[in-house]
Amino acid sequence: MKHIRTIIFDLDGTLIDSSDGVVEAVNYSLAQMGEPIQPPEKIKSFIGFPLTVMYPHFSDKPLKELYAHFQIKAADTVVASTVVLPGVEPVLQQLKDLGYTLTIASTKIRKHISGVVDKFGWEKYFDAYSGGDEVKHVKPAPDIFALTLEKINASKEESIVVGDTINDIHAAQAMQVPVIAVHSPYGNKKEVEASSPNYIIDSIKQLVPLLTGNSND
Repeated sequence: MKHIRTIIFDLDGTLIDSSDGVVEAVNYSLAQMGEPIQPPEKIKSFIGFPLTVMYPHFSDKPLKELYAHFQIKAADTVVASTVVLPGVEPVLQQLKDLGYTLTIASTKIRKHISGVVDKFGWEKYFDAYSGGDEVKHVKPAPDIFALTLEKINASKEESIVVGDTINDIHAAQAMQVPVIAVHSPYGNKKEVEASSPNYIIDSIKQLVPLLTGNSND
């Protein structure tokens, strides 16, 4: 993959884990609307998907009101709860040292992405990032990838996506950009494999060898 210059990363499940904060915010929004709270494992199964996909599984209350309550609580919980997944920062440093342009495209709102980037000092790694509130259609639509590449004037022919769910894979395929799927707790393994990403890796630690052609896998 010597022609690849730009890497578009998903965030949750690929680089970070913010699930505890998401669970807290979702259950807060449900409680505010008089709905029963949900087990963490049920909520976590929807991480990486838009809230509009998740909420109908838990409530028939207006999505706009649920979303508003979610964002009130999420402002305090999501960034605060976020941890970096194992092995991520050394990989980001390696990629930057190798001259790749790194970006983030997430369904998270831009404010939360910015908070995560600031929290971990990731400004040194990422040239651009885009959130779900910056596009009309979130993943699995390709809009957020197109916007991210536009921000840095990059070509899709020299780009690749790294993500962990079928939404990342389908969005990349819709844009005709190759995609590397990373196994994570949030990306259903069978669904991910059935979606036919260009490559599948078990750990982010395998990314550099795959990109540079030094992988034995």
